[in-house]
Amino acid sequence: MATLVLTAVGTAIGGPIGGAIGAMIGQQVDQNILFKPKGREGPRLQELAVQTSSYGSQVPRIYGRMRVAGTVVWATDIKETRSREGGGKGRPSTTIYSYSACFAVALSSRQIQSIGRIWADGKIFRGVAGDFKTATQFAFHAGSEDQAVDGLMASAEAYGGTPAYRGLALAVFEDMDLTEYGNRIPSLTFEVIADDGSVSIADIITDISGDRIVLPAGEALIGYAAGGEDRQAAVRSLSDSIPLSFSSDPVAIDRIEAEERRVADPAIGLTIDGGFVRVVGSQDIAPPEQRSASIAAAPRQLSVRYYDPARDYQSGIQSAFRPGAGRISLARDFPATMAATDARALASGGLWSAYDERSSLHVSLALGSRPYRPGLLVKFDAFEGLWRIRQCEIGRGFVQLSLTRASSNKNLSPIDSEQGRNVADSDLRAGSTRLVLVDLPFAIDAPFAVSDSARLYAAAAGDAGWRSAQLFASGPDGSSGAYVGQIAAPTIMGTTLGILDPASPALIDQVNHIDVEMRNPAMTLVYANDSQLLAGSNAAVIGGEVIQFAEAVPLGNGQYRLSRLIRGLAGTEIEIARHSANEEFILLDAESMLEIGSAAYSAFSPTTVFALGRDDAAPVSASLASPGRALLPWSPVHPTWNFMDNGDLAIGWTRRSRAGAIWSDHVEVPLAEEVEKYRVELSASDGSIVPVLHESAVPLAVVPAAQIAPFFVDNISNISARVRQVGAHGLSAALAFEIPL
Repeated sequence: MATLVLTAVGTAIGGPIGGAIGAMIGQQVDQNILFKPKGREGPRLQELAVQTSSYGSQVPRIYGRMRVAGTVVWATDIKETRSREGGGKGRPSTTIYSYSACFAVALSSRQIQSIGRIWADGKIFRGVAGDFKTATQFAFHAGSEDQAVDGLMASAEAYGGTPAYRGLALAVFEDMDLTEYGNRIPSLTFEVIADDGSVSIADIITDISGDRIVLPAGEALIGYAAGGEDRQAAVRSLSDSIPLSFSSDPVAIDRIEAEERRVADPAIGLTIDGGFVRVVGSQDIAPPEQRSASIAAAPRQLSVRYYDPARDYQSGIQSAFRPGAGRISLARDFPATMAATDARALASGGLWSAYDERSSLHVSLALGSRPYRPGLLVKFDAFEGLWRIRQCEIGRGFVQLSLTRASSNKNLSPIDSEQGRNVADSDLRAGSTRLVLVDLPFAIDAPFAVSDSARLYAAAAGDAGWRSAQLFASGPDGSSGAYVGQIAAPTIMGTTLGILDPASPALIDQVNHIDVEMRNPAMTLVYANDSQLLAGSNAAVIGGEVIQFAEAVPLGNGQYRLSRLIRGLAGTEIEIARHSANEEFILLDAESMLEIGSAAYSAFSPTTVFALGRDDAAPVSASLASPGRALLPWSPVHPTWNFMDNGDLAIGWTRRSRAGAIWSDHVEVPLAEEVEKYRVELSASDGSIVPVLHESAVPLAVVPAAQIAPFFVDNISNISARVRQVGAHGLSAALAFEIPL
């Protein structure tokens, strides 16, 4: 009788597969001989999910569509960039350090078509549209055998010393911003698209074996990652989960035929009605023998771990159960992308196959012309059930068959399976940047302190995926110039719908309301109670007025109705009567708004800045005509007047101070100016009288009767009075009132 011997002598493809083919000419053998498991081989799910950078790491061959972490094969040192923010006029500047990196990640040892989404530390980094959520330059090399050297790597390495990594698919990142990832290279995972649509198991087996194993077209997978120490190990990793039978090709002696060994259809079984061989010449042949292993050897539960495309390729697990005794469970890692229902069917098929294959049969038959080969389904009159040939040995005129009971498809009715709910990171576009300059009368982080410089802030936002933007001062030619800083987060902003009507700044406005449409639907506004209002919550700018709002009623489509308003805060009551339609609404937030240092502009001079966000084709600009409200004194309030017995006009008022945001009992408000000085202007409303100017160092002005006399004419009924405080940097807004004659 011929004896099957697996030799180490290889053929053209090399490795154990080639050697086995060279040794099995004329023989037939099943998977449990040629590809008998010998321990842990090939990629496992946890290996494909964790990015590595170590010598000897395997780079799998990717088929279909998979999510893999890859292996870092090249990197430069992390680059440090320093920039200064703030400073000027006695205030210290802040040095900001940012870091970026250049590196390349190997994704597949088989040529692929493209890269889809990319995740960084589990968060979406590159969206479906190919947009990157963090600043980086990106290059992709498909892994062809003639691909050129990457330009970035060639420029960083010695001339002629840069490999092209031919046959290896690469993703190359240049100056990837590491700010959002703790100034380190994040763990990246890639949606690798190696083929159009799903890929058949037959094509995977053929490619892994170098065209030496042929499998009829059948089942297909959405994606698969093949790996192992050699080709045999790679085939074994696949056939551990998708059972296969192998036999020598009767026509092409240097090839192996394979067949999927799944559930069996009794209708296609080959019927053998007897003819068992007992004696050949002088040699006694063992009689037919049926054996059944203990049920304890078969698992009661089989679980398959896989990648679920419905949950962004996160690993999932599907289990099948059977009643009765047996081992508690068996788990298999299957590095494939497949639907949950298919994974459940795979687990169920493997469970019942393990249960049925406890029964084995050994018979000897006349050789004849029947095509005995592993994988063939056989029915015997003398033995109940359907059997599958697992091994055949050819003797002189007879063949010995080793068979196991085949699982019937009647046990495997389709069962729907739930893959679980996916909590995915939003893949949103940044959109174009909306940049607004806000000239505040105070510092956001110190609203009760006196400002010694202008307080100019940049607020920016975009669509729901907008994250940040770089800010630049205006250059000499009016284009973007010196770097100012990073706007680190979107500011909640919008546009008013309608006009905010006037109201008293001394009372809570419970009459008026204003509707606001947010910059994007992801922006939300919330209510605030009285305690929260007193603590500064819900402070905002509408036009030039600083307000607070207690109620924010959502109207749908990103619109809110704001009511119960506190008006004219921080000396902005002059703006109450100046509102128009479609004004900017900015929610004041120190975390998202960037204060522009005085080195980037001059107070009370036209100012322009530029912002550049991720999706901006060119920098966007914003301008203000005369920033510097924080340097100007607040207007006086509460006017009084009376005519004295000698005809003089006495005008009084209550002074206010930029340091007067906090009311202290029994303590005079600090002046917050170098000297106390006021300017009083008296005029006729029709312009018929030359205005009278008067200056005072106290909150009282006495205008002589001689200067008042011209106003006492027949057609003058009122004197228009305006009182302004004179500050070191300019005049306050006017306290305007009418004095009847």
